[in-house]
Amino acid sequence: MNQKPHYQKLSARLPVIAIVGRPNVGKSTLFNRLLGKRKAIVGDRPGVTVDRLESECLIGARECVLVDTGGIGEGTHDVMQPAIDAQVEAALEIADVVLFIGDGQVGVTPVDAAIAHKLRRHHIPVAIVVNKAEKPNSELEFFKLGMGDPIAVSAAHGDGIRDFVVHLEKMLPELVASTEDEQPPLASIAVIGRPNVGKSTLINAWLGKQRMVVSDVAGTTRDAIDSDLPYRDGVVRLVDTAGQRKHGRISDIIEFVARVKAVQAFARADTAVMVLDGSEGVVEQDMRLMQLAQDEGCALLVAVNKLDLLSEDEWNYFAERLNFRMRGLADIQIFRITAKSSKGVKKLLDEAVRAAKRNRFEIGTGELNRWMQAAQEAQHPPSDRGAAVKLKYASQIGTSPPSIKVFCNRPQALKTSYRRYLEQSFRKTFNLTGVTVRFTFTGGGDNPYAPEKRR
Repeated sequence: MNQKPHYQKLSARLPVIAIVGRPNVGKSTLFNRLLGKRKAIVGDRPGVTVDRLESECLIGARECVLVDTGGIGEGTHDVMQPAIDAQVEAALEIADVVLFIGDGQVGVTPVDAAIAHKLRRHHIPVAIVVNKAEKPNSELEFFKLGMGDPIAVSAAHGDGIRDFVVHLEKMLPELVASTEDEQPPLASIAVIGRPNVGKSTLINAWLGKQRMVVSDVAGTTRDAIDSDLPYRDGVVRLVDTAGQRKHGRISDIIEFVARVKAVQAFARADTAVMVLDGSEGVVEQDMRLMQLAQDEGCALLVAVNKLDLLSEDEWNYFAERLNFRMRGLADIQIFRITAKSSKGVKKLLDEAVRAAKRNRFEIGTGELNRWMQAAQEAQHPPSDRGAAVKLKYASQIGTSPPSIKVFCNRPQALKTSYRRYLEQSFRKTFNLTGVTVRFTFTGGGDNPYAPEKRR
């Protein structure tokens, strides 16, 4: 593979663009417009966006994380100031660029002026975007905020968006490239889980020192912190993520920031180690975190912590329930550990490094097509209303996770069950336990490995 694979993990985090502003100025509409799909709920009344949404997005040719925040409250100055401070501080905490949205139909309000005053005191690029600017020159009033040239757009109709995207792409910071002398890590491992399950204790056990602050108070870790651990002939990069709570229950700014940074950690990790508290059981949020880690392309392992608190019968019941809940995920290995006493943590680290190597699996095109032919012969694709569905040939387009492009005569007719069969067959054939395999199917193209036809 000569070109950079499409799904290749980034060595640096994606830049973050945060959208802030009063309620009902069109923040969510702009978010959806830039994202290219309807993800944020849009309404014609203030306060529709209660939670904060974040999603990976393409701005021109640049990948980034786009964050839509809830509207800053209206009211008297004393009432609205805490909301202004919290909202803007959240943006400044995570953002490389802030989009400050104004309403071209309403003009500059005292709340807009308060937000601008707050933003001017920080050294962070800000673009002031005047939405609902269908009327000519409706952005001119926003010059008095003293934040540079306002940009007029109509997020609902798409007016001005193309020029705005060009401008925004130029504002994004360049990713810091690794120096030639810097040794890439053997593996990048993100440690994930709900608050207070023992993630930081596990990392401390691996490092052999108190690198992470450990406390009985849930949510002590608020950031995603990298630590390099010498490992055999190289280093392993460990990322501790703040405790993850259910998205709808994120009630304060710090937890919101932690969730965004955890998603960034997934995007640059090879392996995710999901830590569960053996004394608490498995909840829906655990499953969502595991699914999110695999969606972001991480190989996944599960570590059940605090086993000193479980009897053998309790462990057997826990393991049975966990295996049942994970049936929809890729084959996941489960490890029993007690991080506080370092029991089982060495074996877990060794396997996490091996999982990272599996996630970077590469296969030659010839071997890949021999596997596909054998898989197709072992189980033929279901026909499409009597017409045969045939897989012609395949090529690998990326790693972390392994990503395969398959050329097929009727890609839309391939049933979900058969796609799942191919993923499971590939994973089993090449021993890719815990690794997500991404298949994309497209039509057209001749099989270059088929025998030439006689003329």
